[in-house]
Amino acid sequence: MTLWRDAAFLAGRHLAHHRGRSVLLVSALFLVMVLPITVDRMVDVGEQNLRRRATGTPLVAGAPGAAIDLVLAALYFRGSPSTTFPVGALSPIVDDGLATVYPLVLGDRAKRAPLVGTDPDYLRFRGLTCTTGRPFVAAGECVLGAAVAARTGVAVGEGILTEPRELFDLAGAYPLRMSVVGVLGPTGQPDDEAIFTTTGTAWIVQGLGHGHEALETADDPELVMGEVDGTIVGTAKVREYVEITAENRDSVHFHGATTDLPVDAAIVVPTDSRDGTILYARAETDRLDVQLVRSREVIDDLLVETFRVRRILLAVVGAVAGGTLLLLAVVVALSVRIRAAEIETMHLIGCGRGRVPIFIATEIVLLFLLAAVPAIAVGGLLIPLIVDSERLIIG
Repeated sequence: MTLWRDAAFLAGRHLAHHRGRSVLLVSALFLVMVLPITVDRMVDVGEQNLRRRATGTPLVAGAPGAAIDLVLAALYFRGSPSTTFPVGALSPIVDDGLATVYPLVLGDRAKRAPLVGTDPDYLRFRGLTCTTGRPFVAAGECVLGAAVAARTGVAVGEGILTEPRELFDLAGAYPLRMSVVGVLGPTGQPDDEAIFTTTGTAWIVQGLGHGHEALETADDPELVMGEVDGTIVGTAKVREYVEITAENRDSVHFHGATTDLPVDAAIVVPTDSRDGTILYARAETDRLDVQLVRSREVIDDLLVETFRVRRILLAVVGAVAGGTLLLLAVVVALSVRIRAAEIETMHLIGCGRGRVPIFIATEIVLLFLLAAVPAIAVGGLLIPLIVDSERLIIG
């Protein structure tokens, strides 16, 4: 014990005396250690989060196409699938009572956050509750995810404008000013980064519905072109509403039948496993007008590819680590040669030749410990606290 205590004392004093070199060596070792630990832990935590959300979303309905795009859009609001389908195609699922369906209208944004048009019961399905205000219930109302509210500072009672899909959308719908009626509590899920509203509001944002001013009581004569067969004909000056209020909500209407309006995806929650199997079989045999995919299977396929990338990345990091260790060996060898006079003095004052290698080995162990402790702390303890680690996988 005395030997190792003395070796640790001398090694520590030597490293402290050459603190510049010691800091550089510890920093290099830290980077070599923290990279594989961080990558491995972030992928593990991201995998757990992905599988947890996929397990909570049994089936996803959508138009025929890429299943992974559909699942990522429905679960993480990552854009919208390339093809939509009419909301009426979900009726056979609902009418048979085999499942509960939450339609999703995606693709638009507000305050740089995805705007999700869905059923108000979606909040209950995800376990989302309002810390302030209340859930949305009517057209023109919305609730903010916790992260959106914290980033923008928008509070209940204020309004937010939707963003155009294209910078110069001359033929598109006017931006809609939505009223914020609630702010959701943080969950650590993608819902924190989204804004939720009714499907009707999302369709209005897309220009599929609007309201007009009441021409019968209009004060501006330039709004009325004339009257044909008892019907008042308006001029081009009649504006579409950019805000839905209690006064004009009744005038809002949609273009065409409501059942023909498009949705991008739908979350399907069967009442039990048997009903889920029945629905999936119907979709596989083309007895439904939509495709049904199992979220967990799609996420598992995605993770298989991720694991391949992780192995390649860790192999690269391993090669870099090997090169760093070789450089460390060169530094130690040069250090021993530079310290030849010091080592000879140690021999002259009675230090055995077998003890000098112990002193040098102790210095190397101390360097590794000084690098390993913070590396493990960063990669092993802090990474699980990052709530968006799944972004490493889905981009």
